[in-house]
Amino acid sequence: MAVHKEETISVRGRKIKLFRGGAGAPLLFLHDEFCPAWLPIHDMLAAQFEVLLPIHPGFAGSEESFDEFEEMEDLVFHYVDLCATLGIDRPVLVGASFGGWIAAEWAARYSNSLSKLILIDALGLRVDGAPAADILSLDGPALRQTLFGDPNSALATETLPDAPKSEEMVSTILARRTLARFAWQFPDNPRLRRYLHRVELPSLIIWGERDGFVSPAHGRAYHEGIVGSEFTTIADAGHLPHVEAADACLDIMCNFLNSAGESSGSVSDSL
Repeated sequence: MAVHKEETISVRGRKIKLFRGGAGAPLLFLHDEFCPAWLPIHDMLAAQFEVLLPIHPGFAGSEESFDEFEEMEDLVFHYVDLCATLGIDRPVLVGASFGGWIAAEWAARYSNSLSKLILIDALGLRVDGAPAADILSLDGPALRQTLFGDPNSALATETLPDAPKSEEMVSTILARRTLARFAWQFPDNPRLRRYLHRVELPSLIIWGERDGFVSPAHGRAYHEGIVGSEFTTIADAGHLPHVEAADACLDIMCNFLNSAGESSGSVSDSL
């Protein structure tokens, strides 16, 4: 297991919690809205990269000055500023769910600031006939059913218990508040899809086949919009394959990162 550390940094006067571990080329991981923490997959990636996991503004540990963030572009600028603060040049950018939405918006604007892009069950697109579920209205059991391929697994119930543990109550409330600000009813930018052609870097889209929040139709839409991208689904995984199927997700990511540029535009079968 890679050693990682937790620190607080200042990004243009805002205090942000940052996890970092490993050594090598920088990999910036923008977390989902359910697991804002260092996870086993980050340990795995840290065997090859310097993994940087900043906690989004509004989430526990980075909630200061949250009112400054009114739209998705504010978060994009925040992360561009974070890279400048840390002296990071052209990192690999990985984004999961809400973090994937931020990553897609960033790549559509500033592809030349990144080296590679990986989206994992990313929010952000409006797809006809495949609307995203209204997860803000769901309780614990219904949320697990929507997000996990196996909602009855020990991992699912530990990640999303019926009611938040007392020590996690504030973190859960802050995460939901932040998601609601940017994704109330519609977790998307209806204009984003038309600009995906501006993403001009090696890109991989990973999706859980049993995602009940944003279906694989959203992954295919990202794949169709990002020229030369690769698209892979993971069988039996839901919305959080980097949590639920970390080994499979890691294999797909590392195969792409070690071969990006050798091939493009492919769609892989489910794992």
